[in-house]
Amino acid sequence: MNRNEKYFVALISSHLNNQPPPPPENTDWEEIYRLAGIHNVCAIIANQIFMLKPEEQPNAETLSKFRQQMGYTVIDSDEKKQSRDYIRKLFTENKMEYMFVKGAILRNYYPVKDFRTGSDTDVLIRNKDMDKCRCLIEKAGFKTENSSRNVISAYYNKQHIEIHSDLDYDNPFFQNIFDMCERKGYEYIIGDQLHLLYVMCHIIKHFNMCGAGIKMFMDIDVLIRHMENFDYNDFMEQCRDIRIETFARASLALCAYWFGTPVNTDIDLNNDTKLRNLFETEIMKSGNFGFNARDLGDYYINKGMGSSGKNGLFSKLRALIALLFPEKRYLMNQYAYTQRRPYLLPLAWVNRLFDAVLKRKEHSKNTVRSILSKGDETEQYKKLLTELDIQ
Repeated sequence: MNRNEKYFVALISSHLNNQPPPPPENTDWEEIYRLAGIHNVCAIIANQIFMLKPEEQPNAETLSKFRQQMGYTVIDSDEKKQSRDYIRKLFTENKMEYMFVKGAILRNYYPVKDFRTGSDTDVLIRNKDMDKCRCLIEKAGFKTENSSRNVISAYYNKQHIEIHSDLDYDNPFFQNIFDMCERKGYEYIIGDQLHLLYVMCHIIKHFNMCGAGIKMFMDIDVLIRHMENFDYNDFMEQCRDIRIETFARASLALCAYWFGTPVNTDIDLNNDTKLRNLFETEIMKSGNFGFNARDLGDYYINKGMGSSGKNGLFSKLRALIALLFPEKRYLMNQYAYTQRRPYLLPLAWVNRLFDAVLKRKEHSKNTVRSILSKGDETEQYKKLLTELDIQ
């Protein structure tokens, strides 16, 4: 990492540790503002900057931009709370079981909960209630768009709500997630260690797509700090069982290295500079969900490269085939009629081809163009995925 990236991480670390920030040294504040923006942590960075001595702070114009973003974040946090309260009321009154995950819960563990940003609010419901839920929220005035069989993408006022079926999981371990959680009325509460596993699997999903930003690792940190007794070995045993052990070990080591997360890891990133440099470089340039550095073309190229890790003509051809012939699970998630009638999968493939050509023409063109234009940088990213044992 360069000087500015290191100071950016240091500001975040000081916030997570409830400590005053270190003084800046030849810091480019516009670059800090850019990093804060692409990682969606402007309010946290602003909060730490305001703790600095006046002579250490950025100029008035840059300081004003940070202050403005902090205000926007607080307003957005209040709107998210209103949307969560409304969902609780709506689902409870209609006797529908539900569970909040990720940001809606994790925000409560941050030093200033209103500063934990999120692009949406994630809610899980039982698969049997998906049709009931669609009718319920549309009747309640939610706007829905780009939904699939297992995900309802809805808007309450300005807030994006993603309602997931319990069949929409990032790891098969979670296929019966409601049975693993405590019930309070119609709401289910996910335990901290189970939530940490859930977060880890979700980060892996993002790495498999385009990448993950620093905020996802901040979530790991606050979760562990929130736990009364985090047992590293017990957690690793769970990770081994669901085949994410390598990634989990590296991620906890990174959190300990960056934030001083209170966990005794068995990887020392002070010495393992190869892994540290791969990890840090990719996370810093990725932005919040990786789209700052990559796009769907990278996702398909990664599939095309396979275990070889080489991006050549054959990897591009395999990437195009992966784009043209998606996995069975993808089709079943996108097209509801295949859930009970798997023999209609060929029709779903034709359906998807039709949508790609007529409905998402420009998007499809851009993805193909991206696949054909990818160069050596994709091999660097593949090296990281290989190091982390992400398939």
